[in-house]
Amino acid sequence: MENRSSRINDIFPILLFLVFTLSALGIVMVSVQIYQKILKQSEQSYDMEIAVAYVTEKFRSHDSLGSIDATEFAGSDALILTDTVLDETYVTIIYTYGGYLRELYVEKSLLEGCNGDSGTPILEMDGFRIEKPSDTLFHLIFTDTNGGSMDTSLAVMSKEVARDEV
Repeated sequence: MENRSSRINDIFPILLFLVFTLSALGIVMVSVQIYQKILKQSEQSYDMEIAVAYVTEKFRSHDSLGSIDATEFAGSDALILTDTVLDETYVTIIYTYGGYLRELYVEKSLLEGCNGDSGTPILEMDGFRIEKPSDTLFHLIFTDTNGGSMDTSLAVMSKEVARDEV
């Protein structure tokens, strides 16, 4: 009987150590999965914030009445920003195509020869919608590749300046 009790006394600490080790390993594995999920969500959120900040900065740099408009380009909503340089009109078009938020800067007369692939990819993005409640207010909705979305509203704050006033 003592021999049997001695075996249990010898095996019990080993079993206890094994249970503790497996529990600790399980907790570490679950923690790693949670960390990876949080990291992935953080990266997606960061990309969306970059896209919103990028488009907002472009919008602000063209802030004058008549220089900003919304239209469709390559089957997607597009933000059209117009510049005049040395009596030539150029447009910057921000749109989504092929899974990317893209930017195309081209002379307005050459725009008809451009397609969705013509723009420079900026960030992976699934969708970009523009709602225009008024002539000066734009509501932009960005959709990432996982279906998450972020939106912002931008307003044209400047007034149109007549050329002879400059």
